[in-house]
Amino acid sequence: MAVTFATLLTSLRRSLRDENATTWSDNQLGELVNQGIDAIGSVYPREVIETVAYTQPIQGAVNSVALSTVTWPIRIDVYDASSLYVETVYPTLGYGANSGWEVHAGKLFFPPHYRFTSDTGTFRVFGYGAWTPITIGATSSTSEIDTRAQNAVKVFVEAEALTMLMYDRAQFQQWQVTAGNTDISALGLNNLALAAQQRWRQEKARIRGFRKQG
Repeated sequence: MAVTFATLLTSLRRSLRDENATTWSDNQLGELVNQGIDAIGSVYPREVIETVAYTQPIQGAVNSVALSTVTWPIRIDVYDASSLYVETVYPTLGYGANSGWEVHAGKLFFPPHYRFTSDTGTFRVFGYGAWTPITIGATSSTSEIDTRAQNAVKVFVEAEALTMLMYDRAQFQQWQVTAGNTDISALGLNNLALAAQQRWRQEKARIRGFRKQG
């Protein structure tokens, strides 16, 4: 389920008590949102299925295809030109080029002496990939992060934004004069930031998912 940057901004400003945008600019929060999207990718990766066209290579030639969305493949099925399933190619066993497929530098390499059942067709690559970042400066920009990922990104941004106030006195003073924040001292802010960071650590543990192996 995709979410717009505008929706994330509204929710974040409400949580940060900055609904009038007096403390953080859209661009500042946008950078934090993208950092959060990147951060959750390591513990809660996006499940992806990518389809890639292929042509049978000359026997013994280097057979590779570039991947655009899958960064961690777990299974590769082969379909012929009629889109019918014909076989599954197995991953490398670590015994060299001929022991199975492997990924390097964003390319999927197959054994040089492997012959596919069909001369042309498509690979269906199952695996994991990165969540799409938002475009900073474009509130209509979207990311496909699901509800669980959205919640985790918000927790990350809140922790980072409150920590920013501890290092920027002028920004803290801007935030402090906003209604609801006037009674919060520097010491109180420190406690809020520490609590937010602890919440982020707990959130990472909550959403962590184990990647399937090929």
